[in-house]
Amino acid sequence: MTGESESKKQTIDDRRLQVEQLLQKYPVEIGLGVLLPVNAVNQLLTMSQREMRKLTAEECGEASVILNQAATYIQLEMNRIHADLKWCNEYIDWLIADKITQYGTKYTPFEYRRLLAIRDNDVAMKLQVIINNAQLRVKLLEYMPNQLKGTSMSFSDLQQTKRSQRA
Repeated sequence: MTGESESKKQTIDDRRLQVEQLLQKYPVEIGLGVLLPVNAVNQLLTMSQREMRKLTAEECGEASVILNQAATYIQLEMNRIHADLKWCNEYIDWLIADKITQYGTKYTPFEYRRLLAIRDNDVAMKLQVIINNAQLRVKLLEYMPNQLKGTSMSFSDLQQTKRSQRA
C-alpha cells in the first residue's frame, strides 16, 4: 500500500481532533450550546394517554419547549456530522488527487477510480471508514427533528385545549 508513514497518521489524528474541537465549540460560541434533556425527552415520548390527560396547560407548554430543544439539539448534531463528512471527503480528495488517474481507463467511472485510490491509501481508508460510520449516524437521526417538532406541536395544541376548557 502507498499509505502514509506513522508520523503522518498521527498528523491526521491531530487534524481530525482539531476539526472535531472546532465543530464542538462553534455552536457554543454563537450561543447555540443546547443540551439534550435526555430524561425529560424520554419521559415525554413514552408518556401514556392517561398521563397526558393529567398534565396542566403549563406542563404541556413545558413539554413542547423541551421537545423543541431536543429537535434543535439533534439538528445541530446532524449539522456537525455533515460538516465533518465534508472535511473528510475534501481531505480524501486532496490525498488521492495526484494518484486517481492511475486507476482504470478513461472509460472507468470516476467514483470507481476514486474508491480504488482510497483503498490504496491508509489515511484515505481511515477517513472513508469515518465517513461510512457518520453517514449511518445521520441516517438514524434523519427524521427525528421533524418528529420531535410534530410531537411538540401536539403538546402545544393540548395546552391550548386545556386552556380553553378552563375558560
